Amino acid sequence: MHQNIENLTTELIRLPKRDRLEIVRFLLFLDNRSSDHDNDIDSAWEKEISDRVRAVDEGTAIGIDYDRAMQKIEKRFIQ
Repeated sequence: MHQNIENLTTELIRLPKRDRLEIVRFLLFLDNRSSDHDNDIDSAWEKEISDRVRAVDEGTAIGIDYDRAMQKIEKRFIQ
């Protein structure tokens, strides 16, 4: 991941939940102003999400424990 993105992510993780949600809402607002190219991307994401849901339903998805996932995230982004 690019260093600036890692730094930004680290700062975002430290924000209160309400502030993070406001940022997400803003980013989603920006994404909703899409073009035809963006619609192709949206379709690809919809397929990816459907595939992942299907894998969970079929029992073929490989997941990790929530606490372990959070530890990995914190180790990577929180100094």
